[in-house]
Formats: sequence, C-alpha cells, structure tokens
Amino acid sequence: MRMSAGLLDKLRATDLASRVGPVRSDAEAGALDEFIRSGVKFAASSPEMETRYYDAVRELLACIRPAGGDTPILNEGGVYLGCWLESTGTINAELLARFVPTVAQTTFMGFAQHQREDGLFPYKLTANGPAFSQIQTVTPLARSVWTHYCLNGRDRSFLSRMYAAMAWNDAWLAEWRDTRGTGGVEAFCAYDTGHDLSARFWHVPDSPYGNDPKAWNPHHPTLPFIAPDLTANVACQRRYLALIADELGQDGGEWREKAKRSEAALYEQSFDAEDGFFYDRDRLGRLVKVQSDVLLRVLACEIGDDAFFAEALERYLLNTRKFFAKYPFTSIALDDPRFDPAYDYNSWSGPTNFLSLIRTPHAFEHHRRFTELTWVLQPTLAALFRSERFAQTLHPFTGREGYTEAYSPAILCLLDFVERLCGIQPRPDGELWFNGLVPDAGEHRYAAHATAYSRIVEGRTFELVNSASGCTALRDSEVLFAVPAGVRVVTDRAGAVQSLVGLSAATVEGWFSTPQGGVELRIGPNEELRFRDGQLTRVHGPDLVPPTY
Repeated sequence: MRMSAGLLDKLRATDLASRVGPVRSDAEAGALDEFIRSGVKFAASSPEMETRYYDAVRELLACIRPAGGDTPILNEGGVYLGCWLESTGTINAELLARFVPTVAQTTFMGFAQHQREDGLFPYKLTANGPAFSQIQTVTPLARSVWTHYCLNGRDRSFLSRMYAAMAWNDAWLAEWRDTRGTGGVEAFCAYDTGHDLSARFWHVPDSPYGNDPKAWNPHHPTLPFIAPDLTANVACQRRYLALIADELGQDGGEWREKAKRSEAALYEQSFDAEDGFFYDRDRLGRLVKVQSDVLLRVLACEIGDDAFFAEALERYLLNTRKFFAKYPFTSIALDDPRFDPAYDYNSWSGPTNFLSLIRTPHAFEHHRRFTELTWVLQPTLAALFRSERFAQTLHPFTGREGYTEAYSPAILCLLDFVERLCGIQPRPDGELWFNGLVPDAGEHRYAAHATAYSRIVEGRTFELVNSASGCTALRDSEVLFAVPAGVRVVTDRAGAVQSLVGLSAATVEGWFSTPQGGVELRIGPNEELRFRDGQLTRVHGPDLVPPTY
C-alpha cells in the first residue's frame, strides 16, 4: 500500500506556531504551548482544509481567557461572553481535554469554585461573576469530568473536588426540581435547557419566576414541565458519579440505585411508546408533543439499549422527514409545521446547531454506530471547511454558516470531527483510534483528498496518512501498520494493535499489514475484528441502519 511521502513530509515540516500566528495574551501563549505539546498537527492535499483547520486553532486560543476570576478558562465565544454550564463547562471542555487539558481542567473547576452556598452550580461564569438565575443543563458534567480524568493523568485531587461539588448539585436538583415528586427533573423555563426560541417552549417564559431558579411562574397554566433531557442528564450523571465514587474508594452502589430510579422516572413520565419519543409532561399531565433534539440529548445520556438506539436512528435521526437534513441534525423535526430553518439568530426551532453536533458522537459510539456517525461528520466538515466564520448555526439545507462567529462549539467541532474521521483519537479507556477515512466535499464533482495527522502519546509520536485507497500509521517514524481505507485500527496507548472496525457502508477488502506480517482483510460496516497472534477473529458482526425517507 502506497503512502504519500510528500504529505507526511509536509505534516512534519508544519510549524504550528507559525500557522497560528501571533498570540495576543499570556493565556493564549500558554494554551498554544500546550496544544503544541499534544503533537497534534494536520496536513491535507486541499489547502482550503488546512487553512480552516489552523483558523480553528487560532480562534480557539482566542476563546481561552479569564471569566469570573484570574485563571484562564474556555469561553463560549462569539456574542456569548463567558462560560456556560450547558456547553462550555461540559461538552466543549470535554473535547478541549484532548488538545489543551490544563485549560479544560480549570474550566471544570470554575463551576465547583463558584458553586452557591446551597449547592447550586452557576449556569454561567462571566467577568461579572457567577450567575444562578436558571440551571441551563444538558451534557452530564460527571461524564465530561470522568473523560478528562481518564485521558490526562488521573488527578485524584481534582476528581475528589469535582465529585463533592457534583454530589452537592445533585442534591439541590433533587430538592428543588422535583416539585411533583415523580423522580423526574423539572424545567421551569426555556433557558433551563438552553432551548432558546424552541417551539418546545412556545408560550413558556424564558427565565424562572423572579429569576429565581427555585421558582416557576405560579400563574402559568402548564408549568412546570417534567423534562426528559434534564431527567436523562441526572440519570447519566449519577451513573458516572458511581464510577467516580468507586475510583475514589467509596461505594458507588447508592448512586447506581439513584440512577435506576431516575431512568425509571424518565420512561414513566416522558416516553411515548407509540411514537418511540421523549416529550415534556406539563403539570396537567399532558405530553408536549414537539419532536425536538431532546431525543438526541436523551440518547447522548446513554439511555436505552442498542436495539432502542437502532430504532431511534431508523424512525428519527436518520429519517430525512425528521432530523436527517442535508446538514444534520435539525433542532426541530423537519415535518413539524413549526419547523423554521432560519439560522441568522439564536434559534432552536429548526436550524442545525453546533452544540447538537458535538453532543452527537457519544450517542452513536456508545451503541457502536460508527459508520452511521460518519454520515454526520462528513457534511458537517464540508460546511466547516468552506465557511468563513465559526458560527453557532448552519442552514440545514445549504450548510451556510449562520448566527454569530468565533463560537467555540463550532471551532471544537472542526477539530474533533477531523480527529474522529481521519486522525488519531485517544480514548478514556486507554485505546487509541486510528481513523481511516478522508473528508469528502459531498458536493459538485468528486475529489480524491488525502490527509496526514499526528499526535504525541506518552512521549511517542504517532502519525497517520490517509488517502482514498488506504492509510498508513507510523510510530516514531517507523511503520506501525497499513490498512485499506474505511477501517479504524484500535491500539493501546503504546500502539499495539488490538482490533479493527469497519467505518464504510460497503464491505472493505484488502490486506492488513504490520512489520511482523500481513493478513487478508474483509470487514463490513460497524464490524469489529480482534487482532491476536497475526490473526483476525470476529467480535461483532456487520450491521447498518440505512437512512430512511
């Protein structure tokens, strides 16, 4: 299998500091130094792809600055001045942990340091201090904290501090956000879930009553809502608190029991079995039947088994009448009469939002739907590579960038999706994923792209060169393996091959070779083959959920 030596040379010659340009503060300089130490670099046959990649790194650095203190943390960016719990302090920082882990950790810690005296986390941190007028909760913080902990040295003092804070916040939610005693978690306003202008919350106040997170408007006819995304968040949060408790030498059993009760409440209060969908339940006992990206949020909280997820893909996420627009995923179902693709303002009633996109991979990977995930990665990257701004929204039909700019979720989306598609991705379980695809423009004429990517792991430099025909990986400049395109090779952190996973919708055939020899390969979509003693044996068979119409 041939490797593009020219592209590899180009990768090695890349000076990240030169590509990024002058830094504007000590915070940016420190973050750039740490990014450089990660060894992450990207080269491509397309100059436009390379340019946008390093634009993303440059604009990411500009999002790292103090907010509510002296220590630099990740900021949301664009018109959002500060750090939000629903995004910046959770999923954004979780992604940042693979590139600038010190800033990710200080971002997480900011919410613990500014926790209110009754246990409530601030919903945002700004230059004016912490704010508490709503809960604004989406991605489970405990999962993000656990991921960072496992990836970056297992700092037990950090984990212990965050555990105590998260347990305290959990107690606050249990006391103040279950007024009906259902075991679910209630939304008092639209901002509680960050679903600004969503049809889900039409005629519901944006903020809690009196801007008090403990109160809803008593004159409102339908509040509070038992919210599926908030309830799923707490269920998932509690499962990860159990893991953390075990890690810290405590008993995670009580957290697991609480998680089971939360998940039971989720299904009892919010799940419509006929629709196969999760909805809010209002105080009159009625389901608020607006199909929104709540489904994706619930699934990203690891709710449901593999069969449940496959059905959700078929009926909703990969259905072009529902959420699978040309540039997925829409924030309201396409066939809902309230769907509006307007993307030039902060709307969750139609346009594709980058926060939804960066929350997506965990849901798919948790259920081993790696191939289907690439159908989200590819169009999103195509839109990002041709964009001129890192916006909050995309037009779901055209992929044009919408509201605001320099928005860290969009910036991190590009860095994350490149790594998941054609890069080297460290995993919290100690694996390295060498992802064997290349970006596909998806529009106009076919173009055969090639990429190269590098990352330093525990002092060793790994490199991956991808083309339309195959990929080659190197460790400290020595060939580690070569494999046909459309395959992920999974290794440990030292580079020892453990398994292969099919990423293509088509069956990939060819030759998998290492310095010790080679073996004939045939692998289908999502199939996993274990590699032991020079032989491949099946662990999971091929399986695919195709798009529906």
